[in-house]
Amino acid sequence: MFGSNRSISVTKLAFAFGACLALATPADAEPNIIIVEQTYPVDATTTRGLIRQMSTRGRIGFWAFTRGWVSWKGQCEVTVKIRYTLPEHTNPNAMSPALRTKWNRMKTAMRRHEERHGQHSINAGREIEQAGCRGGVAILRKWRQQDKAYDARTQHGKTEGVVLQ
Repeated sequence: MFGSNRSISVTKLAFAFGACLALATPADAEPNIIIVEQTYPVDATTTRGLIRQMSTRGRIGFWAFTRGWVSWKGQCEVTVKIRYTLPEHTNPNAMSPALRTKWNRMKTAMRRHEERHGQHSINAGREIEQAGCRGGVAILRKWRQQDKAYDARTQHGKTEGVVLQ
């Protein structure tokens, strides 16, 4: 599969329900945003080899993967944690110039696609804060659906250039 199938999740759903009962915060508050990027190595020097490595080494079979967690506590203190998992070529100079160009173009498109998924998590966190942490689980479901619709519309990023040919 190309790109990634993402979801926005709350690590402890029971905790989230309890947190929804907290007092509201001002509408201008921003969630605490934590971004973590991790990579996995690829070293193939052919298109077929890169596709095979990304399909087997990527998280749960995806070339790239974004996971967003939105949590809240206390007086509606919202935290959004986003983890991007992307491939990293260990020796890009070993690829032919033509393949390296394709790789770089694909990686740029991949990053842009994954960052859109991350933005969905941020949007969910902001919306939860604006709602004073009321209805947070429903807001998360809405943004999870946005992620699914985005992947369906872009074929997990293929229509945005997340391809190697």
